[in-house]
Amino acid sequence: MRPFDQLQAEIQDTLEKIIRVNASIARHEAQEQPDELAIAQFEEIKVQFTQHLLALLAEMDIKLKVAA
Repeated sequence: MRPFDQLQAEIQDTLEKIIRVNASIARHEAQEQPDELAIAQFEEIKVQFTQHLLALLAEMDIKLKVAA
């Protein structure tokens, strides 16, 4: 198991990445002609970051289930 400080920093970094991805998705959705390919790619990246976040939390013995 990694040190708590390292896990905490990586969790914070991953949350910030998810926030940036959410902003990118919103920006593409707000366009007059939304870029569906870009949106789909950002959604996949968000899934990857979310899975990574769940793995980090599990290392801290925090287990969650994501509905979607």
